[in-house]
Amino acid sequence: MEQLNSHIKPCIANTHPDKAKDLSYKLNLPICDEAATSPLWLDWLSNKKDPTLNLSLCSDKQGPVSIDFLSGKKAHRLQFGGGKGQPLVRAMGQIENDNTSRLPNIIDATAGMGGDSYVLASLGFKVQMIERSPIVAALLDDALKRANNPTETLSTEITSGIANLSLINADSAEYLLEQKPDIDVIYMDPMYPEKKKKAAAKKEMQALQQLVGPDTDSENLLAAALQTAKYRVVVKRPKGAIPVFCPINNIQPSAQVSSPNTRYDIYVIKALKASKHL
Repeated sequence: MEQLNSHIKPCIANTHPDKAKDLSYKLNLPICDEAATSPLWLDWLSNKKDPTLNLSLCSDKQGPVSIDFLSGKKAHRLQFGGGKGQPLVRAMGQIENDNTSRLPNIIDATAGMGGDSYVLASLGFKVQMIERSPIVAALLDDALKRANNPTETLSTEITSGIANLSLINADSAEYLLEQKPDIDVIYMDPMYPEKKKKAAAKKEMQALQQLVGPDTDSENLLAAALQTAKYRVVVKRPKGAIPVFCPINNIQPSAQVSSPNTRYDIYVIKALKASKHL
């Protein structure tokens, strides 16, 4: 779950005045002064291949970042990511009832740029994305609107995947505890500080890190998730990292699904209740 860096307040470029005015009002962000210098700003950009305007997070450190569910990295990951056999999907499990099974409904409590949510939605899961940063949520909302109003005919797989996605701009822990949604699985992928010796992060991750900074309250989110999910909670972790500490009896994962660089810690609600840890 991300927190907005208090010392960075992006502005909105005035290249499209009507759009800028509406977004400025919605996000309570200023419209950029021509003489102002800001490390981050929002603008609507297009490219030679596609004239559609994309809401983009621009930076003085790297190129613009936008979210596109129909092409680019997300489309490539959907096509070559391993389908239903990939670790992320296996970690979500299936709901077994009376000799039948179904895919669980999921809340992605740390939606970020929406990559994991989109993969799951495209494979048949109903996914509700929750993103606390209003700016990142605005990028996601713009991507969803464009995906729901495409400029060309889309495959049934893509349209079904987009239909499985929804978005809420909220603090996930507060939302879970206050709204108590009826949900099978809660997924969380906390953002952590980059190691000093690690190679430079990808452009999207650099922009997110500059905007929202590292996660500081994943423990509270894990506790809220465990009190809300009906089936399981899944936490994505770097390979070799310790599990997120849980303030409820220091609950440990019930199982794990591993990949070369990532581990998915699984907290099975039924098992936790049986052991009286929850």
